[in-house]
Amino acid sequence: MKHTVNVSIGGFSFVLEDDAYSQLSAYLNDIKIRLGNDRLAQETINDIEIRVTELLSEKVNTGQAVTLEIVDQIINQIGRPEDITDVSGENFKPKKPKRFYRDPDGSIIAGVCSGLATYFNVDSLVFRIIFLALIFANGLGILLYFILWIALPNAVTPFQKMEMMGEGMSFEEMGEKVKREYEEASERLKKSKTGNFIQKIFSLIGQILLYILKAAFIAVKAISILIGVILIIAMVLLFVAFVGATFFGTYLLNSSMGEIGLSLNQIVTSMLEISSSYWVTIPIFLLFAIPILALIYAGVRIIFRFKAKDALLGIIAAVIWVTSVVTLSLTIFYQARSLAVRENVKTTQTLRVSSKTKLLYLKSFNYPIDSINNRELLNIFDMKLVEINGAKRLVGIPTLSIKKSDDEYPSIEVVRQSRGINHITARYNAKAIDYGITYSDTIITFDPLYIMPQDTKWKNQKLTINLYLPEGYGVSLDSTMLDILGDNQPFSSYWPDEMIGKTWVMTYSGLRVKR
Repeated sequence: MKHTVNVSIGGFSFVLEDDAYSQLSAYLNDIKIRLGNDRLAQETINDIEIRVTELLSEKVNTGQAVTLEIVDQIINQIGRPEDITDVSGENFKPKKPKRFYRDPDGSIIAGVCSGLATYFNVDSLVFRIIFLALIFANGLGILLYFILWIALPNAVTPFQKMEMMGEGMSFEEMGEKVKREYEEASERLKKSKTGNFIQKIFSLIGQILLYILKAAFIAVKAISILIGVILIIAMVLLFVAFVGATFFGTYLLNSSMGEIGLSLNQIVTSMLEISSSYWVTIPIFLLFAIPILALIYAGVRIIFRFKAKDALLGIIAAVIWVTSVVTLSLTIFYQARSLAVRENVKTTQTLRVSSKTKLLYLKSFNYPIDSINNRELLNIFDMKLVEINGAKRLVGIPTLSIKKSDDEYPSIEVVRQSRGINHITARYNAKAIDYGITYSDTIITFDPLYIMPQDTKWKNQKLTINLYLPEGYGVSLDSTMLDILGDNQPFSSYWPDEMIGKTWVMTYSGLRVKR
């Protein structure tokens, strides 16, 4: 078994077999002798050692000993110090493939134009003019410059600068003329053949653009941080309010349904026939909560500018959101079926009014729920959800219309309307509407509200009262009738507040006020 040696090359530790160590040491010492001891030669030697380290790391695993065969492969790949001759016996410098670099020596902003010019062996002014012209093509020049700025590495070491020019690396030539070669390379990279005046102009323009871009970057960064902070604060407040409105009944919305003082769970159970309110509550919550949380996360990313592998998290959130939409859609569809059919239930009462007076007195009484410790919880279109003696009840305000009749006596028709999944259910829901009218001689007293039985769900229940008056009969409208009297009276052009407190007589052409 061969002996091994632990050595440090380019700052990294390797295990070499004895013969491999001897071969590599001789190779590096030969290079040092040929290049000399000045600063530039030392930089070149350091580059060679780094390259040897890279190749060793590629060819051996951790803990594996480097063999003589591996060392020979690396030496052949980098090149031997001795002279390399062609078939004619003349020395030549092997060519390396050119590589794109940014040239810091001839740079005005980042060295992109100078690096491209060196690679294509043209003056850097050509590329500066091209990029300046592309700025006027919707800013394409700026975008392309930034892309190349990010994509191209900077030519810092002597080897990188020679790769940029495509020059060879004959060790004998480097040893004899290293100082002159690097001085000439530096001069060639400056590319100042077109004169100092134009170069200074572009240098000034470049510096101005650089300061403008730096200022723009600072402004954009400050604005983005401000947007992120505002976004996070707004979305956190909205999320807290939404959680409260959904599960705890805090005040959040002011919509067509009025100020909501109930939680979403309570609203759902008051309106929908469903086994569990969570079939609606949870999908609605996720439908809004996921975008809100996504905006909060976006605000955090804007402020702290961190990278995260969040693609899987985004996919999971999207799947949950779509599932919530589908679940909510199906629930709404099945609930809509329970409102598919509408039915009316009518009851009629003939009023035997004296032929001498021919006058009816219409009145209501004070809002009764105030006297039984009520609390209005929610407006649902034309109905209200109130609390009566600790129980939640749906109530509504009836609508009275005064119409002309050809009969001998006046009559009152009460029309109860409701919806259901079929005609039988719809009629049952309509009959369940609790409403009363009290008759006393010529005085008719109307309940101010129609009330649904406890635990009845909203089915768009409505109650309409039609008072039919023959010609010559009149009505006296008490002020308590203001809320009940309909806005669109078919035989009067007056508004309810103009009709109350007066006596009206039905004539051939409609209602006329009695003088």
